[in-house]
Parts: sequence; structure tokens; C-alpha cells
Amino acid sequence: MGRRPGPGLYIHLPFCPSLCPYCDFATQKYRPGQARELIAGLAVHLRRLAGALRGRRLETIYFGGGTPSMWPAAALAGLLELAVDLWGLAPGGEVSLEANPGTLSRGKLKALRAAGFNRLSLGAQSFDPGRLAALGRRHSADDTRRAVDQARAAGFDNLNLDIIYGLPGQDPAAAARDLARALALEPEHLSLYELTLGPETPFGRRYSQGREPLPSEDQVLAMEDAALAALAAAGLERYEVSNFARPGFQCRHNQSTWRGGDYLAAGPGAHGHLDGRRWAYLPQVGPYLASLTQGREPYQFVEDLTPQQRCLELFMLGLRTTAGVELAAVEEILGRDPRQVYAPGIRRLQELGWARLTATHLVPTTLGLRMADAASAQCLGSHIGRT
Repeated sequence: MGRRPGPGLYIHLPFCPSLCPYCDFATQKYRPGQARELIAGLAVHLRRLAGALRGRRLETIYFGGGTPSMWPAAALAGLLELAVDLWGLAPGGEVSLEANPGTLSRGKLKALRAAGFNRLSLGAQSFDPGRLAALGRRHSADDTRRAVDQARAAGFDNLNLDIIYGLPGQDPAAAARDLARALALEPEHLSLYELTLGPETPFGRRYSQGREPLPSEDQVLAMEDAALAALAAAGLERYEVSNFARPGFQCRHNQSTWRGGDYLAAGPGAHGHLDGRRWAYLPQVGPYLASLTQGREPYQFVEDLTPQQRCLELFMLGLRTTAGVELAAVEEILGRDPRQVYAPGIRRLQELGWARLTATHLVPTTLGLRMADAASAQCLGSHIGRT
């Protein structure tokens, strides 16, 4: 088996300048007083977790949200410095920050880079003014271009752009134009997401999948096919269903998560995993801070995964990656050869043309990546899950 992935640290900063109508993440509108309280609470929480890794150094740190970049650079730098003081950071460690292009400036980017952030993920989403407005985004396409230029000047050489396709009123030609504008900025990494309709979001209540003004299924598939060709031509290799990178620029934090690695967490709504225990924290800032004040860990839930559950997660996540499921990792947890234990499910995936079996991995095909969710639900649930 390969080296055990991780550990990492995920810090969730839930505040946003405004709430986008398509977003179903754990976010809330910015309140200055509560934001200051949360920074202090996060410092308390990180110190409380100090012994959890038993001397292991962090390999990745990821600040997500929400809109972490709307916070002052000094506040973000302080949390990063505290984390490194508590656990250390391996040489070449990856430190990511999610950012909205409209919340950045040349000075802030220089301060963030000097503090140790070395990977920037910009939520561009679109370069079309009308679609940005429909998405509730407060930034413009020019803001994204400016943020990229300023990030490069500040020394960021590991840059991701988020792009959404399948938007209301969007046809394949418009989606291709959006992607071409993103690729013209020469990012090292690009995350390409099909619009999903969370049932509790304004978009989910307003639109029905596959009905106008949303594109048809055939149009969405045409968008995806064109995007795969354009990304490959630009030198960005697919390594997960929605993620593409130049060689050596894959998001290491996410890769560790998909391989069942350990990662601590802090912040309202943050999820963590350590030695087969998975947990999530209370999603609202007030209850999260109240629990910390009372000396309690602010859990929403804690779950000790069985070996079967851990293996099933490795299959479900691995089948979303081009590397596939590492069979030795499954065998280490289960103590048995997964080719035998999960033979019916593996055989079914092969029959459908969704995966191929190598000496070391169960690897999804191109069709399998397109059908990743269905593969998990239809095949893993009904076949691989029978141990």
C-alpha cells in the first residue's frame, strides 16, 4: 500500500457578503461582531485539538467557506500561524485559500502570500455578466482577471478557477466561451461543476432539472464533451470527476480526503476524519461558539465507521477519480482481498463498462466517471455492500 495520506486541517469560515441562490453549503451572511467572535473561537478550538495528531505534522491546510477571502489578511494569517505552531507543516505543504475575486486587492494578496498561503482558489463561476448576476455573484469578469493578475504579481503560482456550466439560458456555445475565457488566464487547476439544484436553495425552488430555462440533458452532455476536449488541449489533465490540473498541481488536500486520509477540522459546519472516526460541527455560528465557551466539543454528529463503511467510502470516492480505488488500502482495512469480497459489484461495474480492474486498482472508465454517482448507488449499494 502507498504512504498513508494526510494529515490535513480544514478551517471553515462560513460568512459571505451575500448568499448566492444556487449555494447549499454551510454559509451565512456576514455580521462583523460575530465574525470577530468566531476568529477568537477558532483559536480556542485549534488549541483544544492540539494533541489529536499525536506528533504528526500537517501536510495540507485548507481554508474554505463561505468566502474566507473577505476576512482581513491579518486574521487569516493569525489562524495559519497558530495551526503551524501547533502541528507544524511538512516541507512543501499545501496551504489553500478559497476566494471571491471581488474581495481581493493587491495588498491583501501580497500579505496572504507572505503569511504562507501558496494555493488560491478563485470562485470565478462565469465570465458572462448576465449569468454572474443571475448567480448572485457580486464580482465581474474583469474582477476575476484582475485578481489573477494581482495573484501572479504577489507570487501565487498555484491557482484554481471554479467554473459552473449548465446554467439557466446557457447553450453549449455559451458554455464553451466561458471556459475559453477561464483557460485564457492559464490557471494551474480548474474545477468544472455542473449546476446542481439543492432542494432548499432559491434555485432549487425556482427551477426543475432538464426543463427550460435550464439546458436539456443532451445540451449538458455536449457542454461536458466540449469541455473535456478543451481542457485536455490546454494541458489540464482530469484527475477527478470535476477537477483538472497541470501535472503536479492537483489539490493535495482533496486527494487525501478522497483516499480516506485523516484531516482535522474547525469552524461551524466543518467535517473531519481521524482513524475511522468521522464528525461534523454545528453549522450555525452561535451554537458553535456557545459549545466552545461551555468547554464542549461543538459536534453536530460523531460516527465511528465500521471497516465495511470505510471500505465502501473508499470505493465511492475512488470511483470519482481517474486513479481509481487503491485495492491495497481496502485490504488493509478489511483484512481480506477486496477482489473476492466485492466480486459481484466489481463484476457488475465491468459489465456496464464503468470500470476496469488492474493489478492494483479498480479504475473508472470515461463513461464510469460520467456515471460516478449512479455507479455508487446502483452497483456499490446493491452489490459491493454485500459482505
